[in-house]
Amino acid sequence: MAPPDAASDTQADDDGSPGAPTPDPPDPPEGYREPVTFEYPGLALSVGSLALFVAAVFVFGRVMSALRPGATLEFTVGPRGIAVVGVLSVGTVVVHEVVHGLVYRLLGYRVRYGIAWNMGAAYAAAFGQFQTRRDNLVVALAPLAVFTAVLTPLLAVEPFSVALAAFLVLVVNTSGAIGDLYISWRLLRMPEGTLMYDLDARHSYAYFPASGDE
Repeated sequence: MAPPDAASDTQADDDGSPGAPTPDPPDPPEGYREPVTFEYPGLALSVGSLALFVAAVFVFGRVMSALRPGATLEFTVGPRGIAVVGVLSVGTVVVHEVVHGLVYRLLGYRVRYGIAWNMGAAYAAAFGQFQTRRDNLVVALAPLAVFTAVLTPLLAVEPFSVALAAFLVLVVNTSGAIGDLYISWRLLRMPEGTLMYDLDARHSYAYFPASGDE
């Protein structure tokens, strides 16, 4: 499905850096209300990410134990292990955003990658384009679904180092998906036909249908 009015939308040039003037959102398309600012609650998401981390360690740890009956799941972390953990964590973030970007591209959007310093997070974004509610949901949940489906079976494989790497990536990806889960929750509470619009990494807006309920 192609994004609405994709040919007429312009790419935002503002990188959203602190101190930059606040840009104006575009006028609403015909049949839509004036835009409403969409923001991420930074502190709440940080707490939520920590809670997801703990939950993911517990859940995927139980899954790995169930898939490896009788096995002793013990490991130690030395300097080399810490380096591996760092590489896997960074790699997980990069691939997570690539999945977002690939799904955006498949849906017909232009994609930009970067770091949102205001949220302390990497992003794959479709700046300067109206995005449908459905497309936003698909993009937001894609990395969590893909990582979980692909890596969960690896918790049962040998050698144990492969299963352990899969476990780590699953935990990092799940805890890092807090923003994706938040916007999905918000989108599901918005009326059908809602459009999202990201001007840059700091300014996002929701456009509600004139006939819908907020």
